[in-house]
Amino acid sequence: MKSFYALVMGAALASAQTYTASFTEYGSGDSVGSPNCNTATSACGFFNNPGFNAAASQNLFGVGPGAGAGPGCDTCWSLTPSKDSSGNPLSGAKSIVVKVNNLCPADGNPLCSQNGLGGTNSVGANVNFDLCKDDGAAAALFGSSGVGLAVGTATSVSCGQWSGSQNIS
Repeated sequence: MKSFYALVMGAALASAQTYTASFTEYGSGDSVGSPNCNTATSACGFFNNPGFNAAASQNLFGVGPGAGAGPGCDTCWSLTPSKDSSGNPLSGAKSIVVKVNNLCPADGNPLCSQNGLGGTNSVGANVNFDLCKDDGAAAALFGSSGVGLAVGTATSVSCGQWSGSQNIS
């Protein structure tokens, strides 16, 4: 039985994707006037309550604005920040698991406009996760670091590692 478990876990780990990622925040009260990000009006058509939501950069989300739910919808990611946008090590930031429920469009948003998954944005990240302020994801990830833009890693994980429940309008 142990060898079966090891085989299953090995296959799961082999299929996990890890990217260099940038992390930003959006939602009620942000600098660009975004609405509440914890609603069913997201690109995927659901929100999570409780649970942390994130918008994924268009290259990871899989489709552009107006195209509906992309293949990135309903995927879960472990996010680990390690430095600020200037390359300084972070202290006070924490790893969290988020579920993708929205799109961070490439058009007009340089942090979300990488050219494919091999391209990078202005801070050297392959993908961007825009963390929802309204459900606490941004505060949980950035912690007491005092930053609103960080760089680190994003690893795809089973949604069994995410603690939340999905709501559909």
